Amino acid sequence: MVDESVKHKVNTVFLEQPSSSFIDTGLKSAFGFVESFLIPTLFLSFVISIFRNSNFGQNMPPMPGMSNRKLDADKNLVSKMNISLNSFAGSPELFEECTEVVSYLKNDTLYKMAGAEIPRGILLEGPPGTGKTLLAKAIASEADANFISIAASEFVELFVGMGAAKVRNFFKKARENRPCILFIDEIDSVGRQRGSGINMANDEREQTLNQLLAEMDGFTDNEGILIIAATNRKDILDSALLRPGRFDRTITISLPDKESRRAILGVHTQNKQLDTGINMDLVAELTNGFSGAQLKNLMNEAAISASKRGEVIIKESDIMNSLDKLLVGIVKKTDSRSDESRRRIAIHEIGHALLAAQFNEYFELKKVTIQNTYSGAGGYTIFNEHANITESGLYTKDLLFKRLVIGMGGKAAESIFYGDDHVSVGAVQDLKQTNSLAQRMIGNFGMGDKLETFYNENVDSERTPFVGRTFGIGDKYSDKTKETFDKESLFLVDKSYKMAKDVLSSQQDLMELLIERLLSERTMYGSDFMSLMETTDK
Repeated sequence: MVDESVKHKVNTVFLEQPSSSFIDTGLKSAFGFVESFLIPTLFLSFVISIFRNSNFGQNMPPMPGMSNRKLDADKNLVSKMNISLNSFAGSPELFEECTEVVSYLKNDTLYKMAGAEIPRGILLEGPPGTGKTLLAKAIASEADANFISIAASEFVELFVGMGAAKVRNFFKKARENRPCILFIDEIDSVGRQRGSGINMANDEREQTLNQLLAEMDGFTDNEGILIIAATNRKDILDSALLRPGRFDRTITISLPDKESRRAILGVHTQNKQLDTGINMDLVAELTNGFSGAQLKNLMNEAAISASKRGEVIIKESDIMNSLDKLLVGIVKKTDSRSDESRRRIAIHEIGHALLAAQFNEYFELKKVTIQNTYSGAGGYTIFNEHANITESGLYTKDLLFKRLVIGMGGKAAESIFYGDDHVSVGAVQDLKQTNSLAQRMIGNFGMGDKLETFYNENVDSERTPFVGRTFGIGDKYSDKTKETFDKESLFLVDKSYKMAKDVLSSQQDLMELLIERLLSERTMYGSDFMSLMETTDK
């Protein structure tokens, strides 16, 4: 993200008024007193009263420059969607869940006769880019309902009361357009736990949230209205917002697995011409951890790459080059590095790749390259856990430790070939990732020798609490516990580094062969790498 700062220089000219012959000196002195003392005092008192009065702005008209779009109940808010649920390529269970939502929107009478209450709200939870907004639109389209959407951040304004007024207007618009689906995107921006702020702006957000809770609670008739909200931070939402009667159901949309990624790639290649022989299964494997939006972007980049050549047919090289671009940045067409620099990088990357191939009971090597990029990466290695491990999410201590070993492989390889005193700074990112994983193993996963049952909230990278929730908590761990935590974490990293050096030192001849091949080809895919290893073993 690039921060842009624009400074405006304003020249102010004070124009003096001519003295009046109608005002005597005494009167001038009186007005001078009013001008110099009373007026500033009254103005300051007025400003203070504004900030003391939490109801300021409750019934005020919108201020100039403020967002009036939702307060004016713009007709453009209401729309009809034309998106099929079939366009959402994901897990069949998720498709079934959404089909059920459409069913009770279309056949609410049947559900009522059965004694079932129609859910008032559905919360879509999942990482960015997984299709939460697309799902909401598809549900509205399939149910033939009007669709009204808003970003929750649009509710919050400068003055207290403005956001609550927007919420009331938002629901009023929905009641005028039943059947209707109200979609609130990024609801965590207004639905965070109350009492979490340390400044005055929190009053406006809390009042907005209170109004949202009241509107959802059924004090007014919400028949024919379904509220769908999206967030990627369910953990920070206010508990009152999540209770049944407001959001009755939560649908979790996870990052797609391999089969889902393959299906999503199929959707985004329907309007594109692909060269014969492209291994889309390999693309699905290499894009582990990609969201649907990222997969769409990948295929778009591949189409752009083909267009640059003056062609409309996408080749496998277009997809692979686009994948490299998204993962590590733009690859330089010319390599001005010296032979020694390229060799050092090849040694570093072979250290990672050989260890990943060595621990093939857990990992599958996908690619190793020494291609230079504008992002600063001189080379990189791609590997991932086998699909059954990823899908189960059951990562063992042995597996995670071997990930540490692979992470230290680059530094270990440099140490073997150049000596400890001549190891480069190329391992800085490896050290960062390895130490972070070691801290999570000890602090979150209970994988320490002494701290077997310890959980440290401060190193949980999946949660980033905002200042309000942790402001008054303080550090609740003793100095001895923190010292033990540090020692155990460092011990894991040191142990993994030693193991990496031991494994690689015992296969130095194989490393030499692999290094020369990588220098020659610049890029090696996992299958070729493994074949060369097997041939050498024979």
